[in-house]
Amino acid sequence: MYQAYGVLGYPISHSLSPPLHNWAFKQKGLPKTYFRWSIPTEKLPEFMVAVRTLPIAGVSVTIPHKQTILPYLDILTPRALKIGAVNTLYWEDEKLVGDNTDIIGFTTPLTLSQEKINSALILGSGGASRAVIVGLKDLSVSTIYLTNRTEEKARTLAREFDLKTIAWEERYEVEADLLVNTTPLGMHGKWENHSPWDKNLSRFKIVYDLIYNPLQTRLLIDAQKEGCKTISGLSMFVYQALEQFRIWTEQEFCPSEAMNFLRQLMEHRS
Repeated sequence: MYQAYGVLGYPISHSLSPPLHNWAFKQKGLPKTYFRWSIPTEKLPEFMVAVRTLPIAGVSVTIPHKQTILPYLDILTPRALKIGAVNTLYWEDEKLVGDNTDIIGFTTPLTLSQEKINSALILGSGGASRAVIVGLKDLSVSTIYLTNRTEEKARTLAREFDLKTIAWEERYEVEADLLVNTTPLGMHGKWENHSPWDKNLSRFKIVYDLIYNPLQTRLLIDAQKEGCKTISGLSMFVYQALEQFRIWTEQEFCPSEAMNFLRQLMEHRS
């Protein structure tokens, strides 16, 4: 039976979700197609009517809808409730369910690294930080520091999750096993030549940048030079998509093959 899927966000012209999921559907010989739905916030109510009336079997949700979409759903999974946001929709007994696979996407590369992580410093307190925080708590990381250029924003998120906040100017004083960048600093475009960290990185066991375009940000390049293990945002992206694929199809694609496919795609685009 033919089924439609897609990514909901605004803007999403450069999303890698459509090529990845369509590649995976083709790999498995599934009669499914994955679309790109660029929907501004004011059009979200009409779009959700379409989800409930058209043969749409699953939706990936990205910025700016991960929280604004919550009132339109029938059920939230425990993962979505913990984060307070969703990135995945699917149907269960005619009820529209909101889930969040960003936790799995974030934690799987850390688990595969086999490094013991007792402490972490998170740079940034936007929407992506929520999944990072919950993921670190799921991994039993005992000490989590949060810092953001707008200090009040960090304090608000820290109060919600009972974390320690550090002033942005004092971030270099923190000793931690893991550094996680959730800011746009280093992202393709106007921020590409920037880094959220301009000092020595060798104190960290792992430096994890959620950015996947470019694949090697300035932060990751600097960390590799100083002998740190590094994790690119491409790993998180692929593993969160793999969890979505499992939910929708009860099948799996090969993560390493998916990463090779996306690397080639990005090289061709650039």
